[in-house]
Amino acid sequence: MSRDEGDLLNEKIIDDLIQYDEENASDIKAEFDIDENNISDEETELDTKKDNFETKSEFYKDEISDTEEITDIPATEIEDINYIEDFAENIDENDYDENVWRSEKKGTKTGIIIGIVAGIIAVTAFIGIDSGIIGRYKDNFAKNFSNIFRNFKSDNQTAVIEQPQTADAQYRADAKSNTIVSLEEAVKTEFAVYKNGIVFANMNHMTYLDNTGNIVWETDTAIVDPILKASGNYILLAEKNGNKICLYGDKKLIYDTDDPDEIIAAELSSAGDVVAVTDKSSYKGGISVYNKSGARIFSWAAGSSMVISADISAVSRCVAVATLNTENTAGTTVHLFDVNRTGSYADINIENTVVFDMKFTGDLLTAFGDNRIAGISASGRLLYDNIFENEQLTHSAIDDKGNNLLAFDNGNIPMINMYSKNGRLKANVTLTGVTDFIDINGKNILYNLGRDVYFGKINSDDIIKYTATMDIKRLLITSNNTFIIVYSNSIEIVTI
Repeated sequence: MSRDEGDLLNEKIIDDLIQYDEENASDIKAEFDIDENNISDEETELDTKKDNFETKSEFYKDEISDTEEITDIPATEIEDINYIEDFAENIDENDYDENVWRSEKKGTKTGIIIGIVAGIIAVTAFIGIDSGIIGRYKDNFAKNFSNIFRNFKSDNQTAVIEQPQTADAQYRADAKSNTIVSLEEAVKTEFAVYKNGIVFANMNHMTYLDNTGNIVWETDTAIVDPILKASGNYILLAEKNGNKICLYGDKKLIYDTDDPDEIIAAELSSAGDVVAVTDKSSYKGGISVYNKSGARIFSWAAGSSMVISADISAVSRCVAVATLNTENTAGTTVHLFDVNRTGSYADINIENTVVFDMKFTGDLLTAFGDNRIAGISASGRLLYDNIFENEQLTHSAIDDKGNNLLAFDNGNIPMINMYSKNGRLKANVTLTGVTDFIDINGKNILYNLGRDVYFGKINSDDIIKYTATMDIKRLLITSNNTFIIVYSNSIEIVTI
């Protein structure tokens, strides 16, 4: 800053301080509730010097022109003037709005604003000066300054300190209806979302229940220990650790066939194709593919690597198989097959990851690993690869549109991430505890913390908290406003 600019700023500050008249000074003094009885003799001396300075400033203001310097101020006041000049050198001129300082409003609000600014000026100066009369009061001022502002009140505004929300304050706790359906040994029953409700299967029996709790149909089956999948208009039942595969259209049995190998897992496409992961004799594992008529149209045997999971696209009928490699470190290779060809046409290596599940959405394959999720096209191109280096993936869910929901333990901080079909992080939320079950359907998510169930749009005011009556064994979303809670001996249908 040049000398001329400094002189002009000094004059402006002096002029502004003069506007701070005795009436406003007394108002602020009352607002800050200063106890004059506690002022020491030395503080009284300082106030006297201040009054002398303000009185003489009136004279100096009249005598100083735009180009004249302050040269004839008595030596006793030089220390106070130097304080103002030193402070002015460190003030941004934008902090002083002349229109505010020269405002015609003389009410309490103006006095308060000026008082706050004056207080800040005083604090800054006191902190920066360790000698002289100001220095002697620095320690005492520092002790009392916080108390002054703590007791500050405004006639026009009330200071409101926002209290942190409790974990439940942001959630609604209402439900439109709830229906409990008795189901013996529900904990041993398999469930799948189907049309406008759920289908569930246990030993030699299968039932379809709508969202109102009504039984739409039920039927006997030939499956004792079922693997249950539902997609589109089809329902798959396969015998766990057995050979039998059954395809249904509603309650109607479309086919019943036996695979030559023991079935470990199975998946179903909305086109009615079935891919079964098998424990193939003399091999590390294998797969079998059946069309909706029950014909075995493709099979493959793994040599040195174990088959972990498999799925089939309803669009291109591309078959994806994940195998576990353990030669050096645990890793996964995803093999892509055409059901009309014998060998894989693409192999994607995913190092240092165990892919425990895969799901096709159209021709996009989502691979869920212990430390990442990856998106792979039907042509074998890696579309995205989200790696979680510091988080431990504990649960995963995917809906028919390819939206993903992942639960993590991030250094003992539980959290949930929501991803779009293309792998983009759409939202996340930090939990107050570890969740046991999650599900997703479009924009709605479902998870639990103990017996408390949370359902709705992630990070929104629409999410509800519903407390279950018993320990939860599973959660499923069946519509935009309905979810299912599975207990050990019953199921509860909750509509919001």
